[in-house]
Amino acid sequence: MLNNGLSLGRRLFEEIDKATGSKVIAANDANSLTERESTWTGNIKGYNSFPSGIINGSGRSYIHGDSGVTISHWEGVFDTDDKEKITFKGRDMNKNYKFVVLRTYFIKSKTLGWMNGLVCILNGEAEASTGTFKSVGYELMM
Repeated sequence: MLNNGLSLGRRLFEEIDKATGSKVIAANDANSLTERESTWTGNIKGYNSFPSGIINGSGRSYIHGDSGVTISHWEGVFDTDDKEKITFKGRDMNKNYKFVVLRTYFIKSKTLGWMNGLVCILNGEAEASTGTFKSVGYELMM
């Protein structure tokens, strides 16, 4: 059980992502802050009614060099194996190669309509040697 009555529900999926591009767009040495734009792609293996497919995203990261904390804002498209298109938005916090993501999905589908507005928590780790990000997604119960 999380604070304020929030809890994690069912395990929805496993995801493996890899960066496809990244560039620094601003750096402020005075406060050790770097802003970076990145793109990535990944594979989702869904469980039960959650679909499997390919996910593509892009966004900005704010890297706080002194603390080692990175905060990112993402959005993109999840193309399911059944040819459905789901858009998503997310935020994450990363420190010491471990991260937590808050993600929401939007879809105009009767079949997957239950996912519209679904809020998930992803818990994962980055593997520096392979450049991959592995996570598990859980339904956030409110």
